[in-house]
Amino acid sequence: MDGAKTRASLAVVLAAVVLAACNAERHPPAPQRPAVPPLRVALPYDSPPYGFRRDGRLVGLEVDFANELAASLGRPLDLLPVSWNDVIPTLLAGQTDLAMAGLTITPAREVRIAFSDPYLRSGLLALMRRDDAARYPTPQSIFGTGDAIGVVSGTTGERFVREHARIVAPLVYPTASGAVTELGQRRVALVVHDAPVVIWFVSGDEANLAALLKPLDAEQYGWGIRRGDDDLRAAVNAALAHWRTDGTRERILDHWVPYWRRLESAEAGR
Repeated sequence: MDGAKTRASLAVVLAAVVLAACNAERHPPAPQRPAVPPLRVALPYDSPPYGFRRDGRLVGLEVDFANELAASLGRPLDLLPVSWNDVIPTLLAGQTDLAMAGLTITPAREVRIAFSDPYLRSGLLALMRRDDAARYPTPQSIFGTGDAIGVVSGTTGERFVREHARIVAPLVYPTASGAVTELGQRRVALVVHDAPVVIWFVSGDEANLAALLKPLDAEQYGWGIRRGDDDLRAAVNAALAHWRTDGTRERILDHWVPYWRRLESAEAGR
């Protein structure tokens, strides 16, 4: 009796195997779709409000834009936090697809990389100690000062001060926070940098810091793309155009740069 049961069980198993094989022949497995490549984005880890660490997480204006952009393009996001001076080199080396770092669109940078359409119009502001604010009431007072001015290396602020200020040379720092620390220690009288960054620092220490809220120049910010990557550039610009109509751009700017409309009005009025 046991042998008969065993033979019956084997017959059932063999029949199941044959049936599964027949079904597999009738219904071959669907071909796998190729994996969508991630959108690789270089952004600064030490430049608030563009990108910085808070409670161990990378947050900021460009982080939010990068997340929205990856979702719009249907691609996973791969963030590469780097220092400010490495944002463009990592793009040129092919390590990333985009540089999102509060980059001002300039002719000199356009020699090396392409840019998206602008996502914000702004300019440079002067940051100072609050007890010195009366000494610098106008942009002309900044241009004509012989006082020490701090700038961040490789920025349009450094170039602007070298071209327009009366001092022989600015004091150059690797980060905005480093320049602001030197301002507090009275090694420089002013710091000239992007308006969003300057106002970010003022908002964190209004008792000791002030800004001349009159832009020293007019600038437009865009995202860096390797030259020749026209498909990505077109896709990025299409997403940005859509964000201008559905409120995504305004929502992100309102969160990180709540005074952005004032900056754009000042730039447009020049």
